[in-house]
Amino acid sequence: MNIRTLTMYGVVCGVVCAVTISSAVSAQTAGGAGSAQAPLTVSTAWLAEHVNDRNLVVLHVGGKAAYDSGHVAGSRHVTLDDVAQPSRPGGLTLQMADEAQLDAWAERNGIGDDTRIVVVPHDTVLQSATRVFFTLAYLGAMDRTSLLDGSFQAWKREGRPISTEAPAAASGVRFTPRLRPELIATLAQVEAITKDGSTHLIDARLPRFYQGNGGGYPRPGHIPTAVNVPLSTVSSNGYLKPAAELRQLFVAQGVDGSKPVVTYCHIGQQATLLWFVARLLGHEVRMFDGSFQEWSGATHLPVVAPPGAR
Repeated sequence: MNIRTLTMYGVVCGVVCAVTISSAVSAQTAGGAGSAQAPLTVSTAWLAEHVNDRNLVVLHVGGKAAYDSGHVAGSRHVTLDDVAQPSRPGGLTLQMADEAQLDAWAERNGIGDDTRIVVVPHDTVLQSATRVFFTLAYLGAMDRTSLLDGSFQAWKREGRPISTEAPAAASGVRFTPRLRPELIATLAQVEAITKDGSTHLIDARLPRFYQGNGGGYPRPGHIPTAVNVPLSTVSSNGYLKPAAELRQLFVAQGVDGSKPVVTYCHIGQQATLLWFVARLLGHEVRMFDGSFQEWSGATHLPVVAPPGAR
């Protein structure tokens, strides 16, 4: 049963239902950890039931001090630096790491070819965790990876077991990358989109940056043809909003499923949250990794901004 079916069921029965994404995907995962296709999100109850499964790896995304202060027992600490290219002067920020770095990172965290993975955001700001999720999707492991809906904060509020101990180092794990470069949109592809209108382009940044008020880039504003669905509008207190509300946010900006989607933001972090939401809603979607940092730095490309914006 998918999200659309659940929503229709509520209408047919004449019952006013608040069908959340987490409940919808829980219905999709009645088979538990051994299901062929993992849901995009799992609940704290699901994680509590499966946390001791032999083949489960839990990744806690956040700062080291936050991780050390408490985490789901057995979870492994991950930062964005682990899955990004090393920074270099004048280079783009937070770009997808190469295959060798990502392969080593996966094996170091105990992720093998059959591992079930849950990504846990430390707090209610989800975009770092969705960047890790996106990285696993790029590696070819999306069908066995889920995001914890509600974040670690929900786990803690519910009084579930918390540990301050890091798990033992993983060993003897083999991971085979099956890269999916088609999930990433390039600068040239986004430029083509602005000319042919073949794809919905979504800017995930806060409205003031979309409108050209700041952002720290050479040319403020947004990419031509892009619409704004701010990342702050798609979740509440660490939970993704109900599917019907998410769909309406997209439809209100003309993103109606009639053509594919590309998301972008400042540097390719916030955009992964909108990419994730688009996946939940069934859209064919890519993420522009260079995002506005790359676009605004390409001075031959146009930027939309009100006069005097800076």
